Amino acid sequence: MAKSRIGPFALEVPLSQQKRTGQVFRGLHLEQRKSAALRVFPIPMGLTPESRQAFANQLEQLKLLRHAGIVRCYGGGFDTRSAYLAYEMVDGESLDKTLERRGRLPWEATLDYSRQITDALLYAHQAGWIHGRLKPDKILVTPVGSVKVGDWRREAISSMMGGKPDVEQLQFSAPELLLGQPADEKTDLYSVGALMYAMLTGQPPFTADAQELAKLVCHTPPPNVSASVMDCPVWLSAIVDQLLSKDPQQRPYSAAALQLAFKEAERRQAEGVGVLQHAAAGFSPLQMKVDRAEAEKVLGIKKKKKRRPEDDTPFFERAWVLLLGLVAAVGAIVWFLLPLSEETLRARAERLLPPASQEWMDWNEARDDYLMQLVRRFPNGKHIEWSVEKIDWVNGREYERRLKRENRTNRRNQWTDADRQYWTAKEYEDFGDLLTALDKYRALVGLYGDTSGAEQPVYLANEGITRIEERALGENQLADFVASKLDEAQRDYDQARVLDARDKWEWIVNLYADNQELEPLVTVAQQRLDELKNRNK
Repeated sequence: MAKSRIGPFALEVPLSQQKRTGQVFRGLHLEQRKSAALRVFPIPMGLTPESRQAFANQLEQLKLLRHAGIVRCYGGGFDTRSAYLAYEMVDGESLDKTLERRGRLPWEATLDYSRQITDALLYAHQAGWIHGRLKPDKILVTPVGSVKVGDWRREAISSMMGGKPDVEQLQFSAPELLLGQPADEKTDLYSVGALMYAMLTGQPPFTADAQELAKLVCHTPPPNVSASVMDCPVWLSAIVDQLLSKDPQQRPYSAAALQLAFKEAERRQAEGVGVLQHAAAGFSPLQMKVDRAEAEKVLGIKKKKKRRPEDDTPFFERAWVLLLGLVAAVGAIVWFLLPLSEETLRARAERLLPPASQEWMDWNEARDDYLMQLVRRFPNGKHIEWSVEKIDWVNGREYERRLKRENRTNRRNQWTDADRQYWTAKEYEDFGDLLTALDKYRALVGLYGDTSGAEQPVYLANEGITRIEERALGENQLADFVASKLDEAQRDYDQARVLDARDKWEWIVNLYADNQELEPLVTVAQQRLDELKNRNK
């Protein structure tokens, strides 16, 4: 008989096929009524108390990995025969499914996804975590294009799950891993390069059986991306080449350096800057595998008539130009590696937050690039309270966008009770019934104020309470309010604003159908809707 429960979770439906290393299920926390993705795997034979303790210790460390680009782990545990890890439910599909469906991705989408993956790696590396197993099925892509990296673990958890690397894992593993060396930041960067290669071309860098594959990964350079993908910019192909270098020292210095390469190369491409000057972005154009004609095209160099023998040396190979490029690269790296001060981090975050910016992508950048740094590096600094407040604010906006998207696409079945209660209160507030909204916001805070996993709806409910209380509400009765809305709807109808009138009548019916005191008013609204429906037949 199939397992129906593990720990505090009920197992609902499988999300993956059964493997030796376990299976992923959609689960529901029976007390908190919260959905989670549960990875369930058998406990190895002869498990010692020490192994259990190591698993528990690493699980606690894993729960501290909290970043917008990382699939969050809520915890885990054991029952008599199985162990499990509980992760956040991510609305979307894995990158391997995306590639299977679309073949390959445009270079713009590849760059966007790669930057998000690198941002998550930068956070994890700074926290002392190495992934070591990046491949397409570990990358989740949401419908709005957000990317999350999943399956983070360390030795104790990995040994508990068991299993050996499959062919797909070998396709995205760095050469030094296949030679028995431990994973580090550079091995993760190699995997980013392999992922970029697969996104751009639709295929991993190498395809073969396991034995031949290991030889190819360790000794054979992969085909150049720009040679087969005509719309791939040469500078992006050059970054992939550097990431896939056999020698780890030839790869970017860190995830931070790779981020700089992405930003600088993209900016310079937009400005029409030559390939040589991309050296300051963290890679050398001299490593680019293109012919002279292509290089001259990207550099914007026009062929000149030969005047004197000394003019034969191409411009980009002259010593003084190479020296300037080297100086620029060294200067950029040194500048980037200097840690930003507390004041600078706040100033940069403020430029991306309201009122300076009303774009949610800027808000996320402010949180991930600057506010999180302030909290990690200056936990006792003078801006810590401000930073935490702004992080909560950005998280709240992200949560609210998710609810709006899921409501619009009819996926409210994924919501927790706290989600539903917040959304209901917000609907009352949007309709203008501030008294009912205030009561529902207060009830939500009272019920879920100390509940793990309900932080976002509680935070937004407190915002709503403050927002409504600042308006100094009078003692108007609810019936008077609804009656005024009926009058507004009638005026809208009389002035030929039929859709506005219909919306108000529908709001009254939907929000107050269960309120016996308002039954006469709800009946009037329903009658007007019925009349409108019959008139349109």
